[in-house]
Amino acid sequence: MSTPSVELAQLQDALQGWLQFGSDRMHGHIFAHDDDERGHRLRLYADAYRLRLLEVLGQDYPALRTMIGASTFDALATRYVAVHPSRNPSLRWLGRHLADWLRAEHQPAAFSAVAQFEWAQGEVFDAADTPPIDATPLQALAPSQWPALRFTLAPALRQLEAVGNAAAIVTAAAEGQSLPAWSALPDEHWLLWRQDYIVHWRALPTDEAAALSAVAGGACFAEICTVLPAEQPALRAASLLKRWLADGLIAGLHTQNPSV
Repeated sequence: MSTPSVELAQLQDALQGWLQFGSDRMHGHIFAHDDDERGHRLRLYADAYRLRLLEVLGQDYPALRTMIGASTFDALATRYVAVHPSRNPSLRWLGRHLADWLRAEHQPAAFSAVAQFEWAQGEVFDAADTPPIDATPLQALAPSQWPALRFTLAPALRQLEAVGNAAAIVTAAAEGQSLPAWSALPDEHWLLWRQDYIVHWRALPTDEAAALSAVAGGACFAEICTVLPAEQPALRAASLLKRWLADGLIAGLHTQNPSV
């Protein structure tokens, strides 16, 4: 493929400036009888581009759009795109700042919580496909190796906090049901993960959330036990590990013995 000429690159840059920022550098490149016709033609491009961006955001955040209504969603999305225009060749990443932007704009907490949940869904779905391990490698470990054992989590998982009942809202929207009223539920933790090409989620007990965060931070098995308040933390840690293996959350394990 040949390299675009300087003139073509300048034309593309001018069109991008018009679409994103309203720059007038594109006016001289539009053939028309008068300024009114030239403006009309430019608006056709701008409107099509804007509508495409709103369509993409609506596809990334269907539950949020259902919850707040199409007109409100489109108005917020238009303001968002003005602050966070597309800067990637793929529109997949256009909405990555929406939850933070909604918080910064002091929109209702329900808006940002549902947006955060839906974006995490997309990240989990698109994450790298790393084969999980089963319990077989663990069965070969000597008891002395367990305290130093560390785990690698699969990339297709996310932990969320303070998203209230966003999961119930997202589920109801996907099933075409009436949406439940927003509830803050400040103490709940959520796990989203992908297994067999399907995104799952569940609420996490506080101790499991702490243990999973410790694993993500590189803690060894002995350190994981210290964050568990159970009377038998090692037993609780083993139980959690069994669940994580069944859910496909563990992609690897590491001990001080490089042969394991």
